[in-house]
Amino acid sequence: MAQPNEDQPSLAELQSTQPQRLIRLFFKYILSDIAKRPRSFKIGLLSTYIVIAFLGLLQCLKSLSPFLFLQLAETSVGDTDLQFLPKTLASKNDFRLINITELRQYTSQIDEFLDVSPRWLFMCDIYNPKASLNLTSFFMILDSQLENSIGLGRRLDTDIITSNQIYISNTLQKGLGVQIGDTIQIKFSVLQFLKHFGFNNTEGESKNHLRESFKRFLNDLLQISDDDILHRKFDVATMLKYVEEYKYFVNDLEASEWKKNQTKKSLIQSIYSQNITTPQKKLAKQMVDYIFTRNLTKDARSMYRFVFRLSKFTKEITISQIEDGFFDIAIEIAEFELNFSVYQSVESPKGKWTEALGMMVFMDYKDATSLFLDAILDRFDAVIKQKRKYDQGMAGAVSQLIPVKETRNSVRDKLKHFQLQEYSLMANVVFQNKYPKYETPENAKAAVISSTNQFYSIAGYDYPVQIMAPLGFIVELYHLIKHFIDTLIQVATIILLMLSILLIYSLMIGDVDEKTYEFGMLRALGFRKSWLIVLLLFQALTFAIPGLLLALITCYLLNALVSMYIFDMSLLISSYSIPLYALIVQISIGICMPIVSNILPIKQALSTTLRDSLNLLHKVVSNIVVTVMRLEKIGISLNQTIYSIMLISIGFISYYVIPMNIIYQNVGLAIFVLNIVFVTMLIGVTMIINLVQKIVEKYLLYLILCLKSSDQNLKPVILNNLKSHENRNAKTTLMYSLGLSLIIFTGSSFAIMSQMMQNYIKVSTAADIRIFDASKKFGLDEYGLRQHLEWEQKNDSTLIKDYTFSALPLNEYPGIQNHFSISPLSRFPRNLIILQPVEKNLLNSITLEYYQPTEYDTESSDVKYLDNGVRDGIYDLYNRDSNYDMKQQKDISGIISNSKYYQIFEPKQKTIKIDREINIIIPEGYRNAGSISVNTPALLTIKNKEYMIEKRLKIRHMATKIPNFDFSAYTTVVFFGQGLITMQDAELLLKEILNNRAVRKSRKYRKLKEFIEQLPKNLSFGLPKDQLFIKFNRDTTREERLDFSNRMRNYFKNDQIYLIDSQELMRTFDEVFTYFEIFNAVVAAIALILSFFLLLISFISNVRNNCWEIGILRAIGLQEVQIQKVFIYESISLIVSSGLIGSLVGFITASTFAMQIATFSESQFRLAFPLYTFLFTFLGGILIAVASSYLAVRQLKNKEIAFILKNQI
Repeated sequence: MAQPNEDQPSLAELQSTQPQRLIRLFFKYILSDIAKRPRSFKIGLLSTYIVIAFLGLLQCLKSLSPFLFLQLAETSVGDTDLQFLPKTLASKNDFRLINITELRQYTSQIDEFLDVSPRWLFMCDIYNPKASLNLTSFFMILDSQLENSIGLGRRLDTDIITSNQIYISNTLQKGLGVQIGDTIQIKFSVLQFLKHFGFNNTEGESKNHLRESFKRFLNDLLQISDDDILHRKFDVATMLKYVEEYKYFVNDLEASEWKKNQTKKSLIQSIYSQNITTPQKKLAKQMVDYIFTRNLTKDARSMYRFVFRLSKFTKEITISQIEDGFFDIAIEIAEFELNFSVYQSVESPKGKWTEALGMMVFMDYKDATSLFLDAILDRFDAVIKQKRKYDQGMAGAVSQLIPVKETRNSVRDKLKHFQLQEYSLMANVVFQNKYPKYETPENAKAAVISSTNQFYSIAGYDYPVQIMAPLGFIVELYHLIKHFIDTLIQVATIILLMLSILLIYSLMIGDVDEKTYEFGMLRALGFRKSWLIVLLLFQALTFAIPGLLLALITCYLLNALVSMYIFDMSLLISSYSIPLYALIVQISIGICMPIVSNILPIKQALSTTLRDSLNLLHKVVSNIVVTVMRLEKIGISLNQTIYSIMLISIGFISYYVIPMNIIYQNVGLAIFVLNIVFVTMLIGVTMIINLVQKIVEKYLLYLILCLKSSDQNLKPVILNNLKSHENRNAKTTLMYSLGLSLIIFTGSSFAIMSQMMQNYIKVSTAADIRIFDASKKFGLDEYGLRQHLEWEQKNDSTLIKDYTFSALPLNEYPGIQNHFSISPLSRFPRNLIILQPVEKNLLNSITLEYYQPTEYDTESSDVKYLDNGVRDGIYDLYNRDSNYDMKQQKDISGIISNSKYYQIFEPKQKTIKIDREINIIIPEGYRNAGSISVNTPALLTIKNKEYMIEKRLKIRHMATKIPNFDFSAYTTVVFFGQGLITMQDAELLLKEILNNRAVRKSRKYRKLKEFIEQLPKNLSFGLPKDQLFIKFNRDTTREERLDFSNRMRNYFKNDQIYLIDSQELMRTFDEVFTYFEIFNAVVAAIALILSFFLLLISFISNVRNNCWEIGILRAIGLQEVQIQKVFIYESISLIVSSGLIGSLVGFITASTFAMQIATFSESQFRLAFPLYTFLFTFLGGILIAVASSYLAVRQLKNKEIAFILKNQI
């Protein structure tokens, strides 16, 4: 009989029922057991520590992720929370400037606002005289001290600069080739400057509009409202005669002060006796008062020189022409240059301004007012002198009327208290306590709505500013990534919890099996079953509680380090402590995991009979469990209840939760539900395929022994082990398969999502470089861009393969409020369509990978094929070999054919007009929804309430997808689909619309005409181009693309034009998804560690259970090495089979996910298999299996056979 251990509790202690002594007994027993079996305690402690620390750190990182998203959003659109832009009053022609003093009075009353910072932003030309290089860039004036104090651009470390010092972006420095301390020249143009704060509408876009606005301003100032006065012609010779007389007259007046005063009084009396309005009388009196304060003789001489210059080139003159002369002078004055010293360059704006602006120059408000005023006045002097000396036209004559010195003094006197800070083109507002407002999109939306409502309540709802919240909008987009991070954490939690629970279960069940005799003795000595339950729970908590405490300490330290790094990077701060919900998750896992894991061990410990527990020499091969199932009597079983609840849950999710998420656009919950669906599907598939585990194990064993024929004699022993260990191995292999399948699924999912983002970027950008006008108002400078791109091709023929423009869709012209629809000739069904003009070489200039044609016109004989062998559908669009243009007669006089006047007017009433058939390419989705195809004649209808135009269409081509354009095979495309047409057809359609009588009479026609007139000059086909696609001919470096982009930005004419480098954009997203892959690898590594412990415990238990058989085998001559091979071959067959099953399940589920992505995105099915993650986990699992089986058998080494037979190892 075994000798009692001195550390084991005595009978007296067992008989004690006092709670304190009972707890002391528990702890004494547990400490004794730890000293006897330290390996189990270490494994349990380490696994609990790793899992809780890692999962807790994940929750902490999840709470810190909004800082990263906020920083990314600030880098994209800038740090400003609210941006105030000027809005011109409807009843006035005011300058569009914001009164900062007044605005600050209103914003200071709102608690959410920290302060408001004014800014001026406009475009300018920058010239480096040393290198003779010129670039176009944005110029910004800001208050550095104020912005630093409120944290606007807080991540950009800048000094407060003064005088003529400037900061420039690093891209601009490289483009200009300047060094720190160099002097550069900056030219400010009125066409770029005035359009930001000029007059109403779009009149700042051309000189003609500026001229009219300027003249209206002068007329309002002079109270001239009668066009007859403006255009009344005055004889110059007569004027010259009167001016000469006036010159002598004022000489006489200047000689006598009394005569001068009397003349002034008589003039004023004469003014008040005239038949003019009261405001005009007041203005005339003010002018007389001003004239008589001056030297009349000098003014008379100036007037004489003015009229004399007029007599040199004209005989008649109008007030309107004189105003033109003033405008010509004013517009030249407004184009001036300033020299600045480069103080420092900026690598990245870091939220100071949006990265989309590209090259930037900025200076401080300090001394900016005097600097600009001096430059304008110096320019004023130079222009007046130049006009007087060289200009022989109206501007030269008008320059004689302008007193230079007095004007300078007057302007300085009136503007001596003016500061640029008091007025601005925009105002940026920063929130108090910024971070909590952007922690969730809902918080951001609530903060924006609440603060803007308060502002308009205080300032008035008609206050002339419009408020934008770019940061709140972009944060909502970045929070979509947070949903993917939540997905990562959920899947990682599922994987690690399953493995941890099984690991602790294996530890406890192993302890129960090993200590069956001890539990039997305790029960024989009076130990109650309830005490045994408490003892087992306490034993589990002995490694769970220390593991939890160590995990909390580790998590706190790591969280503090990560928080310190993120806070330092974002320059925002929050708490360094572990978030409350992360703490709750860790404590819940630390407490609940051992309790859940102990359910089955406790059940087994209590279900073993006392006789079986005290049997030392025989293995218990069967346990009898008696369960009273009262529900069976009424026809209800536990399995049926579980299955019914699962089916109800699936139905509830499918018919309620998913539609609810779609309606309420709850993206986070939708992704969570999809993850639950995929994970449950993965678990179900794993459990089904795991039924073939035994067969796969045997075939793998046969393969191993076939390769290792010398060990064929071990085959019966290994097969017997597989059968005897079937139950324990089934749990281990199932969890390993499930964990591996989840890891492969998540790795594949993130690779697919990365691929999906790359596809989206390639489809939306469509080319290597995409330039577009976001405003849809001004258009690109097509002529300048074409000239430059031709120079680029000549300069480096290997750089650009091709480029193409696309025009503004006809539906988006301002003033054209028409419905464009396409239909068969029956005019039913009729669906909306957007007409998009494109050039012939479109497909040569975009990414062909995502061009998916479906049907071509088979009647065309002249076809062309692209580099990838696909037929060029855009080339077919420009092919008119099968078009049918008809001659059409039209009754232009409106006389009906059966009138009695028909014969009289017949030769005059008819005119011949060509009805041109228009070629078009439409999305595949119109086939079923619109009942049209390539072989179906179609009709284009352009109509509104006043008129209708119908044109015959020839459908040349249908496609599922054309990059950058709204094409789809789904029928929903009829609500937003685009039809591609040629530039020539677009020009003809636009002219027909503009020449339509109803259009000309409409109220929107003026707006349409103004839009067309202000477009850039030299447009091909007269169509504004809103997009430019450039395709490179070779691989380019980042520096090459950066230099090329800087050169292209020279031709950007407004701040709404953006350039997208698709490769740079993809690089950014690749970096983000690289972190996801690293995360998945870390989860896989932790899963492998837990799997190692799990397999080690499982194999140790197998060895202990087989001690008697191993002893018999050793007794009949089996060597130790052969015993090791038996367990190693068993472990390899188990792990390889479960690994193959898990990989197959992960592959199937990932394929399902990939098919779902391909279905929704209409892209080709591509499964991104995580090869490196698979090899890491699969091969790592094999190594772990070999190592754990070897360590489990190693304890038999050098043991006597008698000890092995008695299970004394």
